[in-house]
Amino acid sequence: MSVFETVAHRANNALIRPRRVPLPWVPSLADRVGGRTVLITGASSGIGRALAVRVAAAGATTLVVARRADELDVLVREIHARGGVAHAIVGDLSTDDGIDAVADRVLAAWGPPDVLVNNAGRSIRRSLANSERRLHDYDRTMRVNYLGAVGLTLRLLPGMRDRRSGYVLASSSIGVQARLPRFSAYVASKAALDAFMEVAAVECLSDGVRFGTVHLPLVDTDMIGPTGWGGFAPLSVDQAVDLMVDALRRQPDHIGVPLGSLAATGNRWMPRTARLLLHYFHRMVPESSASKGLPSVDGIPTDPVADTRKGAEL
Repeated sequence: MSVFETVAHRANNALIRPRRVPLPWVPSLADRVGGRTVLITGASSGIGRALAVRVAAAGATTLVVARRADELDVLVREIHARGGVAHAIVGDLSTDDGIDAVADRVLAAWGPPDVLVNNAGRSIRRSLANSERRLHDYDRTMRVNYLGAVGLTLRLLPGMRDRRSGYVLASSSIGVQARLPRFSAYVASKAALDAFMEVAAVECLSDGVRFGTVHLPLVDTDMIGPTGWGGFAPLSVDQAVDLMVDALRRQPDHIGVPLGSLAATGNRWMPRTARLLLHYFHRMVPESSASKGLPSVDGIPTDPVADTRKGAEL
């Protein structure tokens, strides 16, 4: 392992850990969501599922949205067994009809939620060199990560504004702050969502509706399984949910980890140096096996000379 690789691994593993500052005057999660309705998308697994359990335990009526009905049913039964309240809403947010179906059911049964967490997403790790004739990667990623979140927000926002209260929270990525190579489709979709959230916050400033974004680093979920990030320690799901809970409690415009802040600062004030370091990083980390359609061992492609045009979506 080169010196650069060693430094990159150690910096990542040290700087992705959230720096927790005790804020005793901040409302508790129960204060924020108890007796209120919280809608969480992408709730069948990973961060969304764990967050749903947490907010339900804090007294929220938790509406969980995902495509996998069986997984949602298991989650709802788990929450009910713990004394919480939850309802499953099966829907596909990658289509206009799917967005409308979810929104129609929510508004008819519960009205506009007090909190909307746009957590559903998909990730594709594939270099530009392997993306020729794969515009569909960008289209499908944008459909879920950006248009799905925006479409649902647009349907639920008018009721929040009329009520003059609400909080919309988006799950974003440290990749937006760092402009992470090989994630052009994913980073672009999350960057678009970041921009939407910032504009919405301006337009709704006097309406009592707030908007916030959590820039998460690598998290140990099923979504990162095929990407091959050997040596780069991820956050646990519980640590990621802690960040989401902090956002729900504090309701800031942005929350993240030190590595993201450092990356954003470098890109702003030392763009050429930041670009050079990211290029070294790009050259250092191998293509994922999934992006090349190859079998792998510990995330390393077993056939380095295979046809890279046969990329498989993560």
